[in-house]
Amino acid sequence: MNKTTVLVLAVVVLLGLGYVGRQRIKSMLGMSTPAPVQEMAPANGSPSASASAPTTSSSDSVYMTKADPAKGSYMTDSQGMTLYTFDKDTKDVSNCSGGCLAAWPAYKFTTSANATLPANVTAITRADGGQQFAWKDMPLYYYTKDQKAGDITGDGVGGVWHIVKL
Repeated sequence: MNKTTVLVLAVVVLLGLGYVGRQRIKSMLGMSTPAPVQEMAPANGSPSASASAPTTSSSDSVYMTKADPAKGSYMTDSQGMTLYTFDKDTKDVSNCSGGCLAAWPAYKFTTSANATLPANVTAITRADGGQQFAWKDMPLYYYTKDQKAGDITGDGVGGVWHIVKL
């Protein structure tokens, strides 16, 4: 290969990595539009815990289910990032703002007015006017210290943050 070909290939690879990274950050911050909204339905009715890495039961819905040997079944977004609830929230109301919201970004979305959400998933309007997913009327969040799909480092933080157990 000549130097020009190598340079072109390097630029293409770097641009591709930049795009993937940007999409990942947008997803973590809830800035991307989720895949078409569908009810998640595991084939056997409930996911089973595995002795190895977490397992995924769906990949094309508002949420997925993963299983952890120690924690059991829990909820993630469609990219496999763990979702959490906050004990200080109340029904349909997020009480996480400012520094709290910087560490625990809301699971936000945009959707059409006629979109159908899965059972137990609702859309709430935050005080800042943004939309946020909620599970059984409790707002859903990410944890910024979760770096990759399957991380559950936010479970139990401060005694008020919890993975969404299914």
